[in-house]
Amino acid sequence: MKRLLLLLLSILIGHANLKAQVKDEGIPFIRNYGQKEYNASAQNWAAVQDHRGVMYFGNNYGVLEYDGNNWRVIILPNRTIARSLAIGKDGTIYVGGQNDFGYLSPNRQGLMEFVSLKDQIPEADRSFDDVWKTYVTSDGVYFCTVQAIYLLRNNKFDVYRLPELPWGFPFYVRNTLYVPVPEKGLYEISAGKMTLIPNSDVLKGYTITGILPHHKAGMLLVTNQGKLFAYDGYNHFTAWKLPVSPFLEEARINTVMSFSNGLAFGTAHNGLLLTDKDGTPRQHLNIEKGLQNNAVRSIYEDDAGNLWLGLNNGISYVETNSAFTHFNAYSGLPGTAYTSLLDSGKVYLGTSDGLYFKQWSNSENPIQPAPFRLVEHTQGQVYNLQKIRNRLLLAHHEGPYQVKNGVAERLSDHRGAWLFLPLKAHPDYLLCGTYNGLLLYKFEGDNLKFVRTIEGFSESSRVMEEDEAGNIWIAHGYKGIYRLKLSDDLSRAARVDFYGQASGFPSNIFINVFKINGELVFTGERGVFTYNKRTDKFEDHPVFSKLFAPDVHIRKLVEDSDGHIWFSAGKEVGVLKKKANGSFEVEKNIFNKLYDKLVGGFEHIAHYDRANMLIGTDEGFVHYHPTFRQTESTDHTFHTLIRQVSATDGATDSLISGGDFLHQGQLSISQPAGLRPELPYTFNSVKFTYSGVTFLDNDHVQYQFMLEGFDRNWSGWGTSKQKEYTNLPEGTYTFKVKARDVYGHESGETAFTFTILPAWYSTYWAKAVYFLLGLLAIWLLKRLIDRRVRLQQGQLREEQEKALRLKEAAYIEEVLKAEKEVIRLNNEKLESELEHKSKELASSAMHVMQSLETIDKVRGQLQTVMEQVEDRQALHQLRKVLRSVEEDIKVENNWDQFELHFNQLHQGFLKRLRHDFPDLTHRDIKLCAYLRMNLTSKEIASLLNLSLRGVETSRYRLRKKLNLEQEVNLTEFILKY
Repeated sequence: MKRLLLLLLSILIGHANLKAQVKDEGIPFIRNYGQKEYNASAQNWAAVQDHRGVMYFGNNYGVLEYDGNNWRVIILPNRTIARSLAIGKDGTIYVGGQNDFGYLSPNRQGLMEFVSLKDQIPEADRSFDDVWKTYVTSDGVYFCTVQAIYLLRNNKFDVYRLPELPWGFPFYVRNTLYVPVPEKGLYEISAGKMTLIPNSDVLKGYTITGILPHHKAGMLLVTNQGKLFAYDGYNHFTAWKLPVSPFLEEARINTVMSFSNGLAFGTAHNGLLLTDKDGTPRQHLNIEKGLQNNAVRSIYEDDAGNLWLGLNNGISYVETNSAFTHFNAYSGLPGTAYTSLLDSGKVYLGTSDGLYFKQWSNSENPIQPAPFRLVEHTQGQVYNLQKIRNRLLLAHHEGPYQVKNGVAERLSDHRGAWLFLPLKAHPDYLLCGTYNGLLLYKFEGDNLKFVRTIEGFSESSRVMEEDEAGNIWIAHGYKGIYRLKLSDDLSRAARVDFYGQASGFPSNIFINVFKINGELVFTGERGVFTYNKRTDKFEDHPVFSKLFAPDVHIRKLVEDSDGHIWFSAGKEVGVLKKKANGSFEVEKNIFNKLYDKLVGGFEHIAHYDRANMLIGTDEGFVHYHPTFRQTESTDHTFHTLIRQVSATDGATDSLISGGDFLHQGQLSISQPAGLRPELPYTFNSVKFTYSGVTFLDNDHVQYQFMLEGFDRNWSGWGTSKQKEYTNLPEGTYTFKVKARDVYGHESGETAFTFTILPAWYSTYWAKAVYFLLGLLAIWLLKRLIDRRVRLQQGQLREEQEKALRLKEAAYIEEVLKAEKEVIRLNNEKLESELEHKSKELASSAMHVMQSLETIDKVRGQLQTVMEQVEDRQALHQLRKVLRSVEEDIKVENNWDQFELHFNQLHQGFLKRLRHDFPDLTHRDIKLCAYLRMNLTSKEIASLLNLSLRGVETSRYRLRKKLNLEQEVNLTEFILKY
């Protein structure tokens, strides 16, 4: 009974989903994330999204965390692959790795980290390989390996093992876990046991890659080989066919999932295939259509209804739940978009490379799409394609053409055609605006014949409209606007009026003219205008000028069949929705995806019906489905997260928070009150990194922030994702930030509160110390003042004493000067006496020496006489005389006496000389004494009984013994010694 109810419920759900759409015109917008961008391995195995909107991917390097702007890698403890991911109702993200599994939880720094549950497994069951699948169910959490299945329930693990190995990947469908065994069939875990489902042996030899609930098949079993089976939930298995079965059998299926708009098949060789619930193909994306890899390993639908693809090389985000798709180079359509036309089951698209066409259908088979083909003879720049009187007329750089049966035929030999304008008063004629004037053509049967060039006007005619009076208004891009009145025979411009800045426009540039509800509406460099016939001037348009900002340049206005007016204004695209009362409502947020993407000056907006609209961009055409029902509208809410808070003291950066918080066991968007950090005063420069968690054109997300306690008001909107505050004073602050997405919707505020502690010199303890120091300072100041008074009194006494001492010193100085003068005079007298005695000593020495010489001569004469005397008595007397003479001539005794007096006069000169120079001989000493007495060489020679040459020789020898340099004067040395 339970299974029957579940089957009926799935059928009802499937029926409800039939209303959902898979848009198949063109190629969805795709955002590819390469390995270098997220900085991890190329291979990605799984994906989930938490309730904050943050995405997680199972990668070969661990778990990737992505908030729309910032990537983080969460490494598993054994640095292995994260094979599977699942999220519980409480927001817990479970991770299946290699020989390990667990969950993610924020650490104290607010960074997600992996927490292993392996230690809770019975020791005998702790050895296993890859955890290929993880499921969060009402029974608990299943971690599925090829050896066993581990069920975490009430903080305990139950382990299930199959009797047969190997087995395939388990799948959890309708509250039951199914385990394929290739050689047996399909098992289910029921009542705590594994049971082989009867008749499941039909699955032998197939590798099951997905089991999905299906509104017709009950359960749809998808195999890697592309074969499909229907299972009724009991014991009946039948082969099942879908319209895409041939494709699936060829492409090999890696993964499959049911999403809000149908089925998504990830293939091994041919990318992604999207079908409706019945398996009718709606989109096929591969490397040729914008994916970065053809091997899709995982598919995940996010809260915006778009798909994330984990590829064998990278990650891709596919906007399947969007009214916008592309026709560009990936569609086989090269060049920049300029013009389009839906006609007779065909679509014509004109680009800078030529005019292309294909069969058109809003339900084209994407597996075998009709290719774009180039209309013959249209290579090059296309400007306009118009259907006038059932003829396709092409305005081309090479000139005007008519398109027939896929071939362009030249209408005339003129070059540079902009567009065609039929003439209401002359229905068989039309004008062609060219680079340098106007051409006139006439309809003749099935042909269009060139008539003439309109004379009297040769300006470029790219923008033209005809008013009710038959005047032709021609806007020139940078000159102004002209009004032409053609002659009756249409041969010339009978009258040409020029209008520009002098006529009411802001300037002469960027003037355009459009026809809205039969009325000509003019736009200029800014503003919207209407022509006043009475004043022949231009005035603000009474309706449209109020719907646009006064300074915006209106580039394009196009009216559709419902009276809505589509516009390009500045860099924006939007629509003026016409209401029942005839007024207009501006709607442009939905088109913010196209901001600044239209071709400047050649904006193309073409509304064909409620399912088809084409807009030209620099990279091809964008198809917009106005009535496309998105399963999650663009009004879906999103969150802004503070992803990192760091502080610096100028030299060191410190992470304060990584932005992931756990509150009451669940991931929290807001900062819990217990996690408000207190920062030292030195770290009073704080930087915040934040992200609006939306993946739709997140480059255009804007932010507004304020720091309560510092900023007075919110900042303006900007795209910066960081804000830094430096040198914050002490205090408690709350940083608030919110985001605005590309569609103009604002997120809620998120906040982070922190405290900058006072500097050490501003704490209460420091203030108490300051108070005590103040008291001490007052006491010290009093002491200082008292001391200064005492010092001043002491200084006064000292100064008085000093003055007295100075007087005494002056008196003493006078006495000393007198005594000094007396001493000087005494010294001069002594020096004079010393000099006199030196001279007397020298004279005495000379006299003694002369006397000795005389005595010596007398002795010599006595000796001679004694030799001649023979009388003994006389000889005896002579000998006595001789002895007496010899006694008198003992020179040594006289020298000793001389030396004694000499040393007394010259402060022990000879003693010092002998002490300092012990090698000096007696003769050297005498020479030094005579030199000290300042005797001449002649006098010295006489005293030493030497010749003058002998004296010089003695002087030379004395210099050597005294070790005198050559430049030193010997006499000066002796005198100063």
